[in-house]
Amino acid sequence: MRALEVIGVEKSFGGNKVLKGISFGVEEGETVGIVGPNGSGKTTLLNVIGGVIRQDRGRVLAFGKDISSRRPSERARLGIGRTFQITRLFSNLTALENVMIALHYGSSLPATKEKALEILEEVGLSHKAKDRASSLSLAQRKRLELARALALQPRVLLLDEVFAGLNPVSIKEIVDLLKRLREERRITLILAEHVLKALFQLTERVLVLSEGRLIFDGRPEDMAQNEEVIKAYLGERYVGKGS
Repeated sequence: MRALEVIGVEKSFGGNKVLKGISFGVEEGETVGIVGPNGSGKTTLLNVIGGVIRQDRGRVLAFGKDISSRRPSERARLGIGRTFQITRLFSNLTALENVMIALHYGSSLPATKEKALEILEEVGLSHKAKDRASSLSLAQRKRLELARALALQPRVLLLDEVFAGLNPVSIKEIVDLLKRLREERRITLILAEHVLKALFQLTERVLVLSEGRLIFDGRPEDMAQNEEVIKAYLGERYVGKGS
């Protein structure tokens, strides 16, 4: 069964058509990158899949179920997790409290705290459990946002520019973390990303958007041979040289 199917999705804001008939499928356990120039529709597409905004036309299916009209909370219960490019943490709460909020239902307070600590350990942030989110570095905030998404036990995880603003050491650490989470949790990963060098360490399949259209769906190494991708996105850059 496919983890996700996007069928003919369109979305406009006022007179600006941001997504123009996007269609693709993602198999369970697959890691798929979504790339393209700024304004190409990457974040809008993730928002439609996650239910943050509603598409004008088309459908979104998760594990064979039509989720096109379901709220984000309903999609989360079906296994769709999400992180955001600009982290959406409770800044005045501790890292532990941020994860506990995501776990708050169905368990006692001690059990919730224990589980939250386990998740913080999983993402390499247990030593910051008592620190306020506002005091964390950017890399740590991104780990905390990932921890909150993992608290809901997602089967599909949508990651919006998880490497943005990070130094090379932090990028490598996040790449290694995602590889481990994919293997241990068997999560399907969908990453909207600009840092191609990091992305290509995670995935063997890339979707390229340009002006709201899907112009390429294939292997990263084939991107540099596609004239439409070169014209719309790569320009004179060569993928093999990095991001």
